Amino acid sequence: MLVLGIGGFMHDYNCVLVDVENKRIAMTEAERLSRRKHHVIQPGDDLLEPIKQVCKDLGVRIRDIDVVAFGHTDDFDCKEDLKRELRGKEFVDVDHHLAHAAAAFFSSPYLSAAILSVDGFGDGYSTLLAHGKGNQIEELQRVRDHDSIGLEYLRATIHLGLGGYGSEGKTQGLAPYGEPTIFDDYMNEIEITSDGIVKLSDKLRSDESRLAEEGGYLNTQLLNNAFLNAYCPRRIVPEPLTDLHMNLAASIQQVLHAVVMQLAQILKRETGEKDLVLSGGVVMNSSLNGYLMNSGEFEHVFPLPMASDRGIGLGAALYYIHHIKGVERFFELDAVYYGNEYTDRDATRAMRKGGLRYEKSADIVAEAAEWVAQGKIIGWFQGRSEMGARALGNRSIVADPRVAEMKDIINERIKHREWFRPFAPSAAAETAGEYFDYPEGVADLSYMTFTVPATEKGKAAVPAVVHLNQTGRIQMVDCRRNPMYHQLISKFGELTGVPVVLNTSFNDMGDPIVESPDDAVETFLKTGMDVLCIGNMIGYKK
Repeated sequence: MLVLGIGGFMHDYNCVLVDVENKRIAMTEAERLSRRKHHVIQPGDDLLEPIKQVCKDLGVRIRDIDVVAFGHTDDFDCKEDLKRELRGKEFVDVDHHLAHAAAAFFSSPYLSAAILSVDGFGDGYSTLLAHGKGNQIEELQRVRDHDSIGLEYLRATIHLGLGGYGSEGKTQGLAPYGEPTIFDDYMNEIEITSDGIVKLSDKLRSDESRLAEEGGYLNTQLLNNAFLNAYCPRRIVPEPLTDLHMNLAASIQQVLHAVVMQLAQILKRETGEKDLVLSGGVVMNSSLNGYLMNSGEFEHVFPLPMASDRGIGLGAALYYIHHIKGVERFFELDAVYYGNEYTDRDATRAMRKGGLRYEKSADIVAEAAEWVAQGKIIGWFQGRSEMGARALGNRSIVADPRVAEMKDIINERIKHREWFRPFAPSAAAETAGEYFDYPEGVADLSYMTFTVPATEKGKAAVPAVVHLNQTGRIQMVDCRRNPMYHQLISKFGELTGVPVVLNTSFNDMGDPIVESPDDAVETFLKTGMDVLCIGNMIGYKK
């Protein structure tokens, strides 16, 4: 049985193909192929392009697919288009939040767990509380979309002038610069019942705050509410960020912690579970995840690395296979390297086409480590690309974290981001605890899904990856899951005494992470990176 899961009909179009008999999985995200970040489906799009990619990965044909599981029950024109393109298949609609829940639970190492999906909106709801047991998911409670804490966080982001959907990470980055001065006022507008229903007051979900009838995701920047308007006027870029704005960011971040923690505690009480799995777009907030991990409420916490709608295709397929068909579980997400892989010949062709000087290295890891230790900024492109929003050492920009100014240098020369946004550390797993403080064994810190405090040694040694509140969004790198990146970090450690590097995604602002060597060369040429490493090939600007 071949099951195709498709999600992201509002944004982040993606698909997953599961070969049930042989227990094989392929994943792809349309933005990596189309080069449109968050890939909102538009008229004329080739909806089959990512489907052809996953079929190619598994060595099958589109006509071999048996079942297509949509991760949405709402009507979308593209669903009808896909049914025409994929005629003859069995089609199944999976509720959006059950797809979120299934993606996290059926990918986790836990045979039973409390499940919390916290999202902006989808299929009429924003949040799902559930109990996972074996190959079944039991719904416990739902929260309607107009009571969405995810949309309230987005409204605050828009009010701060930081952007629309996908910009919520900017609010998280700004929060440490402020004080949560309106936290109590905010919480007075939010009620959480004992069984897990969230209710926002009319001030938070006034008529102006609803999603437009036409346009949905595309019109999220229309979101507004009376509470925020009374606090301060909406900021319009390029107006400066003031203490009022920073305090709003700090307040909504603390509100998010409080609301999600209460829901998690309700789940713990209702299910009796010691393990918590998390999904939904809100779970991309690494500060929230760090707060939950460090709370001591659960023995283990697993946020799905592709927690946003990027993981809906995976969830739709796994929900159909396990919950609907009753197939025993066979998948555990151990890494996210499911994208394309390229050869040195591909790299050479792209570098020649881009007009780079290039050469083949006898030891690319040693040379790259030397460059980083010398203060150079390198594009690091190796193996299969990562699924999800974060580069984890295969499509990364790597730099020296020991130089505090490196954050500003990269922002100015390459990423062109806001000054207050932090960069993340990639640390060798065996010594990460010397630089960052986290509870042992509670969570897998391999995916940049948790923000944790820096140790005193970390604050002094790697200031470029320690944020204002003395935390870092850590990626622990081990030699099993990413041996080449681990070697790079270890070699850098041998040269400098610090086995930690600064890692940011290989892209310019507004672009998706690079997928192919051609993408990498294009980004390298238009930014201030010093050296490009693709496979064993080294590229320089002429």
